[in-house]
Amino acid sequence: MRFFPFLIQAVLAAVLSSLSLSLFSPFVTLRRISYMGEALSHIAFAGIAIALLWGLNLQLTTLVVVVAVSLAVSWLARRFKLGEGNSLTIFLSVSMALGIILVSLRKGYSFDLASYLFGNVLLISKAELWELGFLCLLNLAFIAGFYKELFYLSYNAEMAQFYRIPAIRVNRLFMILLALNIVINLRAAGIILVSAQLILPAAAAFNLVGRLDRAVICSALFAVVSALAGFALSWWLDLPTGASIVLLEFMLFLASLAGSRVLRTKT
Repeated sequence: MRFFPFLIQAVLAAVLSSLSLSLFSPFVTLRRISYMGEALSHIAFAGIAIALLWGLNLQLTTLVVVVAVSLAVSWLARRFKLGEGNSLTIFLSVSMALGIILVSLRKGYSFDLASYLFGNVLLISKAELWELGFLCLLNLAFIAGFYKELFYLSYNAEMAQFYRIPAIRVNRLFMILLALNIVINLRAAGIILVSAQLILPAAAAFNLVGRLDRAVICSALFAVVSALAGFALSWWLDLPTGASIVLLEFMLFLASLAGSRVLRTKT
């Protein structure tokens, strides 16, 4: 009986982590910036290394680094006409190199690479669980409050400027929230699941629906189902939870491809 609260907390962590990221997944997919989520999750390594070396708050330091880099990339793209992909690749490489050097300077510390890659929902504390819950509410509030702006940014950013929609301001908020989602979810999900959750749920959703609002709902449903089934599978078969969730999301994506063919034949 004593294991039930522990398991419930771990399941909630897996579900909330998946849900928070999947809410942003349709916008990341439509804007073709899935590379952004993957790059920022790797850039977080530099923030982790800085926090470890100087004994700073791990989450806050990592968040500051990731937000600063995401805003710097957007600024460089506008100011110097640099492609965001190229700028991110530069920052990713430099951040990983800096992180490796800083970790090596901390004598006697052994970095857990597996935990960094896949995360561990079993290690989530109650405080971190509340953070994930608040993050889901914050994402929902942001999407509901700026849906029109996000719609234009996703489909036609130039049209947003034509209609004097504050695209740059909303995009800045979007990038900050994206960075916040990545940092808070690293503990539970790790790099691989964070990257997968920012692309697979929406990729599967858009195979079945064409409207953005329906894609957000379907993306969230796919993520929650994958989280619950993936956690159960990992618990029964003693497998890594993050990896199990990613594989199930990929299976749902393949099923959605088959479903899209059926829908096309009917129409």
